[in-house]
Amino acid sequence: MRIKVKCGHDTHERLDEGKKLKEKKNTRNSPRRILEIVEAICLNPEAATAARLSQTLEIPAPTIYRWLDALSEERFIAPTASGHYVPGERFRDLILNSLQYEPSVTERRSILRDLSEQLNETVSLSIPHGTKLIYFDRLESHWPFQVNLKVGAPLPLHCCASGKVYLSTMKPKAALGIFDRIQEKKSARNTITSTSAFEEELERVRQAGYAIDRGEWFDDMVGAAVPIYGNSGSLIACLSTHALTTRKSIAVLEQEVQLMQVAADKLKACLMEG
Repeated sequence: MRIKVKCGHDTHERLDEGKKLKEKKNTRNSPRRILEIVEAICLNPEAATAARLSQTLEIPAPTIYRWLDALSEERFIAPTASGHYVPGERFRDLILNSLQYEPSVTERRSILRDLSEQLNETVSLSIPHGTKLIYFDRLESHWPFQVNLKVGAPLPLHCCASGKVYLSTMKPKAALGIFDRIQEKKSARNTITSTSAFEEELERVRQAGYAIDRGEWFDDMVGAAVPIYGNSGSLIACLSTHALTTRKSIAVLEQEVQLMQVAADKLKACLMEG
């Protein structure tokens, strides 16, 4: 019987090969590793510092800093004052533009159609886009009066129901900072323009779990919006409806919020699949 003995030379060769594989894994031109950085930032921005990303992804510190600088320069990610990184403008645009090709678009629109028929009103979906809330999809009712918005158009955060839902998910200081920076606040007779009054309104939204537009966006029009949260607990979309006060009162809208919340749960599964 012949016994094959591994000598020290072979062991060194294996170590060298392992080192080369590790270096190859961390190579500067590895698209996979760059995508892993972007993915890690999107999944957990609160842990997305250079040091944490370097440790978690096993990428040497000089390399991670080089890649983060390059991704920031190209606006795929953006650094924050706290030293964390968040998805950047180009990445958010990419996601927004890709949503129209989602596999579940037919199911999503079917859910919206059912809700529109139940409420006998137009229903809309909007999604967060940085510090903006972007109009994403809508199922129109047969009524002649409609809010004419195109896909990709930003919604006013301080006066429409969806905007108030979005701001209510932020830290109060950040939400009020956005409100204070809005130059032209007055959109209708009932628009809230006082910072203290708006702070109270956001607290009502947080407690209730939905928002009501009491004629704050357009005169003689009311609306309601409910949040759609992802598995991580972050807001992924807002589901809303609006109606003229001659057709529907705020009391009726509040009774219909439960129907909207049921639809929101269905849409969550649909959007997460897509």
